[in-house]
Amino acid sequence: MKITNNKQPNVLDTLLKSVDNKPLKESVPDLRGNNNITDRVELSSKKQTIEKLIEKVKALPEIRQEKVDQIKEAIKTDTYNVKGELVARSILKSSMLDAIL
Repeated sequence: MKITNNKQPNVLDTLLKSVDNKPLKESVPDLRGNNNITDRVELSSKKQTIEKLIEKVKALPEIRQEKVDQIKEAIKTDTYNVKGELVARSILKSSMLDAIL
C-alpha cells in the first residue's frame, strides 16, 4: 500500500526557499548618522548539510523492493504473522489523522 499526500507542501523546501530569498546584507545607520555600519548574516554549514540530506532522501526509492520481496516470500510460505493489535492501532491512527487533516 502506498500513501501519499500531494496536497501538503514540503515544509523543508518552503523553509529553505524563504532563507534563500532574504537579503544577506542590510545597511543600518548608527546613532551618529554613519551609514558605514552593516549587519551581516552568515549561514552555517547546516544549510549545506540539509540540502545534501534532501538530495539523498529524494534519491531513495519510494518503494523498498527488497522489503516487498521478503514479505511476499513470507506470505507464500505461510510464515508471515501480523499481530492484530498492531493492525488495529494502525487503522485507528490513520482514521484519526484523516479526521484531523
